[in-house]
Amino acid sequence: MGIIWLKTTIESFESIKSEHFSHTETAEYKLELLERIEEKIRTLGSSTRADKPEWEGSHKTIVDKFIIYYFFSPDKQTCFIEYFRHSSQHY
Repeated sequence: MGIIWLKTTIESFESIKSEHFSHTETAEYKLELLERIEEKIRTLGSSTRADKPEWEGSHKTIVDKFIIYYFFSPDKQTCFIEYFRHSSQHY
């Protein structure tokens, strides 16, 4: 299964920064986070539904307090990550 991050989710992911860790440590964390998100989506598949009406047809998961909404292509061969935010961020 291929996983595609939409433009806005890529921008949100790339904006992860830390005042407490070096640039290198933050880059390593982001790589590990990316791997854990994609592995969790592959494991869960479509077993979790979004919890809000505006996300009907989507699925939701949380990794390290990051909220991720995603949906699948009709043939289930491609997953699109359509929303990525830290739970403490406001819309």
